[in-house]
Amino acid sequence: MKKQAFFDKRYLKKVAVWGAISALSLAIVAYLSYHLASGFGKDLETAFARRTTLESTVTCQGYVFREETPIAAAEGGSLYSALEDGEKVRSGTVVAEVYSVPSADVEEKLALIDRQISLLQSCRTMSLTVGDTGTVDEGIFSTLSEMRRAGSAGNLAKEASLRSELFLKMKKRAVLTGEVTDFSARIAELGTEKENLKASLGAPIATVSSPASGYYYSACDGYETLFSSKNIDALTLASLGELISSEPSDVGGTAGKIVTTHKWYVACPMTRAEISKLSGPGPYRVTLGNNSECPLDMTVYKTDAASDGALAIFACDEVKEGFDFTRSQSVTVVTGETTGFKVPVSAVRMIDGVEGVYVINEIKVEFRRIDVIDESGGYYLCREHPEYEETPSAETGEQTNEAETGDETPTVPWLRQNDLIVTGGTGLSEGMTHLPPRK
Repeated sequence: MKKQAFFDKRYLKKVAVWGAISALSLAIVAYLSYHLASGFGKDLETAFARRTTLESTVTCQGYVFREETPIAAAEGGSLYSALEDGEKVRSGTVVAEVYSVPSADVEEKLALIDRQISLLQSCRTMSLTVGDTGTVDEGIFSTLSEMRRAGSAGNLAKEASLRSELFLKMKKRAVLTGEVTDFSARIAELGTEKENLKASLGAPIATVSSPASGYYYSACDGYETLFSSKNIDALTLASLGELISSEPSDVGGTAGKIVTTHKWYVACPMTRAEISKLSGPGPYRVTLGNNSECPLDMTVYKTDAASDGALAIFACDEVKEGFDFTRSQSVTVVTGETTGFKVPVSAVRMIDGVEGVYVINEIKVEFRRIDVIDESGGYYLCREHPEYEETPSAETGEQTNEAETGDETPTVPWLRQNDLIVTGGTGLSEGMTHLPPRK
């Protein structure tokens, strides 16, 4: 009986010790799991290091210079032209008819009807994927948003130009949904409306012909002779200022204008700091504000520096269909592109005089140095470096590889593509295997 009792006590004691060890182990595992989960989970914000390209831009006001010839027409009556802006014509081509009854309102309605008929005719041959309206719907929303912005900014010319674009997108949607399969009836209806409006203007009393070959535009702004490309070689920042303050000529009695060459210019006043960003003739990607969807490649024709600023003149030999050549528009010039890693400013730390970021390598926290190129919008753009770089040897001055020197204090590795950057968290240090939750 005594031996049996002794055996029971030793056995129970052994079981108790093992139970305590097991409980302690479970507690440690739970503790570590909690802190690992909290540290690498909701209490830690991360983002991968990805290559990105940022554009450096200059935005200024630009002024369009072209070789434009106003087309004279008899005063009085109403002008009607079925030609579209930018349409190429020969010398002597009839560009407009003059009707006896003057009515600016009817002239505007006729121009809108002609544009709608042209758009409907283009809908007949457009290629669409039936059944998917998502892309077209997004386009409709985008155009409506642009129209609202243009109206709020007082840019009525841009708002008006977007109406035709919206009209075309609405008709595309009608085709996709099966609402309309043939625009012939609508085209005929608009044709009848056009003839009725023309009849209200009385009898045609004259025709207007193009004085030269070139591109036809239906409106004059009175600055055709002032902002002529013939004046571009002598243009300076000071003389541009004089042109801007000049009064326009009277455009009464004109039936539009002919642009006699495809080459045109945009004169852009800038600061000296802005023009210094232009390195060489280009080409540069230039976007005029009324044509935000249509960037152009333009070259620097000439520059002019003054004590109070500078002038850059860009040249272009491309005339795109439907392009808005409003005389004065905002201009954005892409002066350069830089590729690197985009890193939040808040993620950057200075450790032992080295600027860098913490990253997670598997389950460990490590430090990576960065080389900042530029800063914009709360982010640094950091230059990409190889993992190891050659550095001068202190003894020989020869180039040695950091990975081969056996240095006990090697240089901190550079940030690399796909490194997991810690963008939010506290209590970080090199070599950590778990992170304390943020307070």
